[in-house]
Amino acid sequence: MFQVDSYISFHDLSTEGRFLWASPSITDCLGYDPEELVGKPSYSIIYPDDIPLTKVAHQENLMNDLVASQIVVRFIGKDGRPIACVSNFSLCYDYIVNCTSLVDTTAS
Repeated sequence: MFQVDSYISFHDLSTEGRFLWASPSITDCLGYDPEELVGKPSYSIIYPDDIPLTKVAHQENLMNDLVASQIVVRFIGKDGRPIACVSNFSLCYDYIVNCTSLVDTTAS
């Protein structure tokens, strides 16, 4: 598995983790324009089977003030296809910073 591309996003501290901001590279990664995600719950673009794991990681970050955590998760691209990613979450003051990297799961 190796990194293909990445983007950064900021999320609020709500249980929905709403997008506050996303870097322009999210368009290359997932197909969305940053502006269309602002205000939306982060779970709205996470592959349904991966939502429970993501919610656990999100809650652990909030409850334990974790400096950082990492999960492998599939997002739903704008075209509807699942996209494997490694997400690194960091709790910073009043928001969560997320650096997400697309990965090629077929690479050896």
